[in-house]
Amino acid sequence: MTAIDANAGSTGATDVPLPALRRDLKLLPAAPDWTGQPSWTIFDPVRNRYFQIGPETFECLIRWSAGSVGRLVAAVRSQSVYQPDPGAVTGLISFLQSNALLERADSEATESFGRIKDAGKQAWYKQAVHNYLFIRIPLVRPTAFLRATQPIADILASAPVRYMILCLGVIGLFLISRQWDAFTATFIGYLNWQGAVAVAITLTLTKILHELGHAYTTTRYGGRVPTMGVAFLVLYPVLYTDTSDAWRMTSRRARLAIGTAGIRVELAIALLATFLWSFLPDGPVRGAVFLLASATWISTLLVNLSPFLRFDGYYILSDWLDMPNLQPRAFALTRWWMRETLFGFGLPAPEHFDPATRRLLIVYSIGTWIYRFFLFLGIALLVYHLFFKALGILLFVIEILYFILLPVLKEIRAWGELRRHARPTVNLAVTLTVLGLSVWLFLTPWQTRVTAPALIDAKAESVVMSALPARVTAVVAQPGQEVAAGQPLLHLEAPALRSALAGNAMRQRTVELKLARARLSDLDRGDVARLEEDLRGLQSSRMRIEARMNRLVVAAPLDGVLRDMPPDLAPGQWIAAGTPVGRVVAPTRRMLAYADQGDLPRIHEGARVLFVPEDPTRDAVEGTVRKIDGLGADQLSSPHFAASHGGGVAARQGAEDKRWVPLNAVYRIEMALEDSVTLDRPLRGTVHIDAPPESLAARLWRAVGAVLVRESGF
Repeated sequence: MTAIDANAGSTGATDVPLPALRRDLKLLPAAPDWTGQPSWTIFDPVRNRYFQIGPETFECLIRWSAGSVGRLVAAVRSQSVYQPDPGAVTGLISFLQSNALLERADSEATESFGRIKDAGKQAWYKQAVHNYLFIRIPLVRPTAFLRATQPIADILASAPVRYMILCLGVIGLFLISRQWDAFTATFIGYLNWQGAVAVAITLTLTKILHELGHAYTTTRYGGRVPTMGVAFLVLYPVLYTDTSDAWRMTSRRARLAIGTAGIRVELAIALLATFLWSFLPDGPVRGAVFLLASATWISTLLVNLSPFLRFDGYYILSDWLDMPNLQPRAFALTRWWMRETLFGFGLPAPEHFDPATRRLLIVYSIGTWIYRFFLFLGIALLVYHLFFKALGILLFVIEILYFILLPVLKEIRAWGELRRHARPTVNLAVTLTVLGLSVWLFLTPWQTRVTAPALIDAKAESVVMSALPARVTAVVAQPGQEVAAGQPLLHLEAPALRSALAGNAMRQRTVELKLARARLSDLDRGDVARLEEDLRGLQSSRMRIEARMNRLVVAAPLDGVLRDMPPDLAPGQWIAAGTPVGRVVAPTRRMLAYADQGDLPRIHEGARVLFVPEDPTRDAVEGTVRKIDGLGADQLSSPHFAASHGGGVAARQGAEDKRWVPLNAVYRIEMALEDSVTLDRPLRGTVHIDAPPESLAARLWRAVGAVLVRESGF
């Protein structure tokens, strides 16, 4: 739909004849505009297009039979409150002519429509870019079908049926609340091909009903639905319904009903599915109904209520504001506001709105631009991974250039064309200062350090634990005490082992007596071999028991300081096997860091470093780079580096080996400390490494180059 202004055009006052209007055009009343002024719509049935006009243009068109510009101006001035000048009428004629709304001779009409068709055509490369991103295919012309079945749709949309569906939904929610665990576990059991087919069929039927909701509502209010079909968004099929005839309706309520019809249909389906779930047997159908009652309506609301793309939410917002062409008008206003805020050109606003509406449109435009930026960036990544690499790279570059960079460059070019209007204002001074400072920060090599997450910990440490379930008999070392490797820390006892050793000794003595007697008696010589075997088994068992009893002395595994011993550890206390009772930490400290791949070329062995701890009570520590690993780290040396533990490296933990594996390429750097550091536990922080100065531009260029090199392998 296009809105026009009758005041646009030349100011020439020659009394020229008025060209004839096309006889098939229809002048329809429209809803008042956002200011409350009456408006009308010119309907072109040939192209199914609508042109919104204001009251002055309407007064001119209904007196078009005046025959000439001068007589038309005089008639409007004398018979209405409007005072158009010949320039306004000339501008109106130009508009009517450019949109093929005037009557022509056959050859002229053909030539005119040809020019309009050619003007509407895009260059082949622009068509290629848009068609892979979005293509619409009409499938049916449903006007006759909709009119024939409209009575059925009216019954389904009647108030009694709506209230019945609402009541069934409430009952369904009550029934589901009584078996919530079974409801939430429904879909998991049907993740097979039969379930997938049932879900696909259900979702397809739901989306068809969604579009029929738009179509039937349009027909109910007297509109026409010329086509229904399927559109492909980056090869993803989406059904659509042409409801452009809604613009001819004067009732804003009717247009809002058309815009919200699809959402209301899906919500009704969700309520019915909620009720039916409790009565269906287990199977794929129940899984599909679960999907309708849970995820489908939520995704519908998230997608269709968003006003940032031209789905239902955009038209709902446009009708609610009573503002046709919402996005173009909001974008034009926001571009003007941005130019005036930055440069103070002093140009008039493209349209005049009250302050509240102006703020709303500006916020809406900025939100839409931000949304589109991330959307197009996501689409660029999608097409890169969707197609084979050569085509994926090409489409990725086209997406970034055409949909993200090109609009920015167009706006910058517009700033250059408007620079003659710039005035020495505070806005201009601030803008130029910020712009100059930003360029300086971007191009000047002022970054002389590389930062990386780092950790200072003991070069070696070991957890002390009991190997057996036992009772403490003596604590012979205290926390903070320096210990040597092999020095006893705890004495334990295990009564079960002592009893087992005593029993073994008694059985061994019995076997030895039997063996001695067998060797002296000829009658028992056959038992000698058996008794000797039993004796060897008892001796082996005794050695195993004694070996386990020797482990009841918990000793230091290395030279260091005893840490983290439980303060309540005392004689008589029982401890389970594998229970940590302390840590022996070697006195030698090490400092490790993990640097990003992009920072690695700037880091050299021998470079000075400054470690800044996270703990604000600890002093910074100086050191030097001692070793840089040439290969990317396949695991982190400590979980303290992992982001999920508060560190600075994105990593995931393996399900089996529990190792922390970096998600991105990082390189391990080992540094030597110049000062001694006293630690009770690992000290985490950030290390600043001296490096050659580098600008943000060079860093960005290197990062982009690294990505291109990495992804260019075919």
